[in-house]
Amino acid sequence: MTKTKLYKDIPVTLTTETEQLFDFELVESGKLGQYAKISSQGHELIIGEDLGYLDGDMPEKWRQPAVQKLLALVRDDNKTIGDLN
Repeated sequence: MTKTKLYKDIPVTLTTETEQLFDFELVESGKLGQYAKISSQGHELIIGEDLGYLDGDMPEKWRQPAVQKLLALVRDDNKTIGDLN
């Protein structure tokens, strides 16, 4: 069984002058374990529950701000990547 939590069209500040919308999907899958999929403008980043890179073509300069926003969303939602109920 797969559980997901989706955050759509979340603004992320990339630089002091640039903000961009990202989608975040937290997934818990029996086969694949826990991971997060982050996407924006046709690019994607997939990270494991340890926040390590798994796959994707997201530009390097977008990755850290996107992951930081994901952590803030999870923290604000009082959830952990492993708690997708």
